[in-house]
Amino acid sequence: MTRFLSAHLAPAPTSFPRVALSLLALWLLAWLAGPSLIAAMGLSLDPSGHAHLHAHGHPFVDARSWWGVPNTADVLSNLPLVLFGWMGLAMLSGRSLAAHTVTALRVFMLGLLLSGLGSAVYHWAPAPATLAIDRLGMAVAFAGVLGLVMAERVGQGPARVTLPVALLLATVSAVLPWLDGNVLPWVVVQFGGVAMIVWAATHQPVHGALGVRFWALIAAYALAKLLELGDEAVYFATGEGVSGHSLKHVAAACAAWPILLNLRADRLGDNARVHAAAMD
Repeated sequence: MTRFLSAHLAPAPTSFPRVALSLLALWLLAWLAGPSLIAAMGLSLDPSGHAHLHAHGHPFVDARSWWGVPNTADVLSNLPLVLFGWMGLAMLSGRSLAAHTVTALRVFMLGLLLSGLGSAVYHWAPAPATLAIDRLGMAVAFAGVLGLVMAERVGQGPARVTLPVALLLATVSAVLPWLDGNVLPWVVVQFGGVAMIVWAATHQPVHGALGVRFWALIAAYALAKLLELGDEAVYFATGEGVSGHSLKHVAAACAAWPILLNLRADRLGDNARVHAAAMD
């Protein structure tokens, strides 16, 4: 497999416990004080889980339906997420990577697949319950990528702790808005998680890392958020051809592309070494 020479690698950062505990404290604050803060700000969610509805009654601008599929573009644009998740799981079959690296990769790829399916369900019938289903898939993907960046840039020990804790907190955060309207823990999971990925990505890969280019992953996620915010603007800028939210799903799927490329390169390296060994 592709591996980095230990002479060029920095030791695992000792600041990990401080960073992790700070984010955990922020999440606990959002969980405990979230309902009070939301009430104090006078915020409320409509039946679809959003604060704004378009004239046609949906939270996203493109509500066109074709072939009997409601909100067709927003539903079908989730196919890349499902495809990349399935591809990643298939590429991981029989791989001999470090234990917590391969576990995090499997969780991430499964999360992509579930995110695509959950988002399709939500856009088919927008409602608080289906939004929770959508976010549960995203929760799995978030936990997987956090575990992966820890395994790649901090170490197997931190990855072993980060993955289950992130999975638990993200799952709880995904259903809280449906249960009591508290969206703040979900905000912390999304943006606090991205901040932790950025922090880890500034460190050198640890010994034995797969070599994932996390900056490309971060850029794809940032583009997805911009497209989400520009849903209506993109829709009218393209002559009502495609909405920002539909493109957001495609951009989110592209976050997996750097990982898929690394897995493919690593597999090719394995095959080359096996072939060379057989020729000896």
